[in-house]
Order: sequence, then C-alpha cells, then structure tokens
Amino acid sequence: MDLRVLLSGLAYSTIFGLSFLFTKNALDYVTPLTFLSLRFIVAFLSYLLLLITGAVKLGKKPYWKLWKLVLFQPVLYFLFETYGLQRVNSSEAGMIIALIPVVVNLLAPFILKEKGDLLHYLLVGMGFLGVSFIVGFNITPGNIAGKVFMLLAVLSGAMYSVFSRKFSKEFTPTEITFFMMMTGAVFFTLLSLSTGDFRPVFNVHVVIGALYLGVLSSTVAFFLLNYAIRKMSPIFTTLFSNFTTVVSVIAGVVFRNETVGTQQIAGMGLIISSLIIMSLRRSYKRLSRAQKL
Repeated sequence: MDLRVLLSGLAYSTIFGLSFLFTKNALDYVTPLTFLSLRFIVAFLSYLLLLITGAVKLGKKPYWKLWKLVLFQPVLYFLFETYGLQRVNSSEAGMIIALIPVVVNLLAPFILKEKGDLLHYLLVGMGFLGVSFIVGFNITPGNIAGKVFMLLAVLSGAMYSVFSRKFSKEFTPTEITFFMMMTGAVFFTLLSLSTGDFRPVFNVHVVIGALYLGVLSSTVAFFLLNYAIRKMSPIFTTLFSNFTTVVSVIAGVVFRNETVGTQQIAGMGLIISSLIIMSLRRSYKRLSRAQKL
C-alpha cells in the first residue's frame, strides 16, 4: 500500500476517533443543542469557503431529494449521539457506535434487497452480542438513558448509510456532505433558538471542540476518507474504521480517566471481528466474480 494512502487512513480514523473526546469535553460547558448549532455553523462555513474558492464544485441537481438522507444524518444521528455523549463515557460511546456497519448489514437485505446467507446473519448476531457486552454491564440509572440514545444513534447512522448507497448514484460525496452541513447548521440553530437553549459560549473547550468537529472532522477527514477509499481495498477501509474505535477508547482512558472493563473489551473484540470477517467475505466474493469473468 502506498505510504500516502496509509497515512490518509491513519489520519482520518484518528480524527474521527478523537471526535467523541472533543464533543464530551465541550458538553461539560455547553448544552447539546448549542454545541450542535456551533459545530455545524463552523462546518458549513468551512465548506462554503471551499465552494467560493473553487476547491469544491456543486452541480445543479434536485437536492430536495436528499431530505430522507439528512433526516437520519445529521438531524437524528447527531441529536441522539450528542445527548448520549452527555450521559455516557466517550470510550463507551465509541464502542457502541462501532455497531453501525453491523446494523447496515442487517438492514441492507431488506431495504436494498441485497441477499444475505446464514453466515451473514450469524456475523450480524455476533456484532449484536458484542454490543450487549458493552451496554449490558455497568448499567446505572444515570447512564441507561445515554446508552439508549447511543443505540438510537447507531440505528440512525445505519439508516443513513443504507440510503446513501442509493443517492450516491445521483449525487457526489461532496454534494451530499455540503447539503448535510447546511441542513445541520440551519436545523440545529433554529431548534436551539426556538427552545431558548442557544447560549453563545466562548469557553476554550467549546471553541476548540466546534473548530475540531467543524473543520477537521467534517471537512479535512472527509477528503482524506474519500482519497483513501479510492485507493485502498474494502478490507483496509474496515480495518481503519475499527482503528477509529480503538482511538476513541484510548482517548477516553488517557484524557478523561475513563475505565474500560474486560467485558467491554470483549464486546469491542466481537464487533471488530465480525466486521473484519464480513469485509473478507465481500473481498473474496468480488475476487471470485472477477475470476469467472
């Protein structure tokens, strides 16, 4: 693998992995709706700057068709994720969010009519067993709501991933992302203003968090991800996705003194193993079809 591709994969997975930490730090000082508004305003402005300078281009297309996509992400996904992060550890959140590709594999046969065999569903079950290890232990009245929010974020993220496969045939990743950032900025700002929740905060943790998530996570990591996807095989994409989870766990333990139990580590191992096996199966099937041709 080319060194630039490897570095791109490590960079975007690290940026995504640290996003839970920066969100958690910001939520110590600001309400979820205010922070969502700030991060998407920053993200939208960064994309707008790229559009003005000609770094990215948007085609004249019926963007209203994307309403179903943006309903699941950014609207529902980030609402659930942010309120979940307010109540659970960032390391635990990273492990639960790792379930998204597993749920995608569960939903795809029903929504996209993709065929799944017995092993496919056994691997999906393996992933769910892993998340039960993570969620099922250390339940307290204070964090059960947070875990429910994170699981709802997983479902929303999976629905977004499934529907994005359909829309990717008509819209480019840049066009979809720009529309998402614009929708997030407008929706969360109006929502926070209408509920009286918007509180401009100039705390350093909030400002750094908004800049990190709005510029690095939503813009820089996005371009690194797309570059890496074009250059690497699906199995390596899956491995870097798993590295994101590892980064989020390590960051929570190191920077927020969070504790991770053996049951949670075992659960994370089950989820990651199921994803790697799924990716290997897809690669094997593609290779078999290519050889037949």
